[in-house]
Amino acid sequence: MPLGSVSQLGDDWTELFVIGFGSDDDLLGTAPGGDSGSLQLGPDYGTQAADGTWWFLDAAKQRLAHFSESGTYLDAVAVPPDLLADGVYFQYQLPHALDDGTIVASRLGLDSSSLLRLSDGEVTAVQVGTLFVAVTDDGQSLYGSNDTGALFRVDPATGAAEQVEWLGNRAGTRYRVQAQGDTLTIDLPDTTIGQVVLHLVYAADETVPAFAGVEAETGADGSLYLFLYGGTDSGDGGQLAGFVAMSADGAVTAIEPSRDPFSPADPGSPAHLGVRPGDAVPWLMFVDTDGVHVFRRA
Repeated sequence: MPLGSVSQLGDDWTELFVIGFGSDDDLLGTAPGGDSGSLQLGPDYGTQAADGTWWFLDAAKQRLAHFSESGTYLDAVAVPPDLLADGVYFQYQLPHALDDGTIVASRLGLDSSSLLRLSDGEVTAVQVGTLFVAVTDDGQSLYGSNDTGALFRVDPATGAAEQVEWLGNRAGTRYRVQAQGDTLTIDLPDTTIGQVVLHLVYAADETVPAFAGVEAETGADGSLYLFLYGGTDSGDGGQLAGFVAMSADGAVTAIEPSRDPFSPADPGSPAHLGVRPGDAVPWLMFVDTDGVHVFRRA
């Protein structure tokens, strides 16, 4: 399957809003980053709640910033110092919105993990029973992996972790996405297809293998969306990126073109792709030097 160089998002994507950076409450913050501290890194992404509003991990301002469905500032909830690393550093990432309105983000330490929870206006944290990086949720539980690649389901209220074989989604079906070299393997045990294997090549020269990391999200109807970004061993094509949609029964679209996922302000978290809880239409988020840009697919 051909994966092309970054260009721009296709016509099926519409920019919903841009939230700029600055010191005012209605703007998101930036903080020094990079090896020399010469970069100004933006927030660690955001997520959309079931009510349509957006919550951003505004690390520089040590808060969860709340915006309307159209990107208008609503309010913010401060993260108390006792929930920050060394009382100072906001190290949470990968936000998720659960069906009950709870917003959850995770922090991976050297030998432990914790979850930051915003529920009914109160911010709390719980320890997770294993090293854990959240990649998705089914509306009630978080799913992700540990440092060995083993999959876990985690209760975001207690941190209790259970090893599982599959990821879950809001449609009640199971799936698993694995990237190895130039091959993406998508297991769909609850469909008649069972498994889809995609071999990635560079679009401008299909004799050249392409390699990509993958972000995956699901819709309420069981549809699966993949956001891919990577390159080639030779460097041909520079940054490659694209978007793939897959129906609940495993039918796959061609890879759609994408803009560059990264910028000097990007904090580096794999959290570009999401779906509003209860919806089946994906959105993409990019942290650029002028602010956070959010797009929705038609």
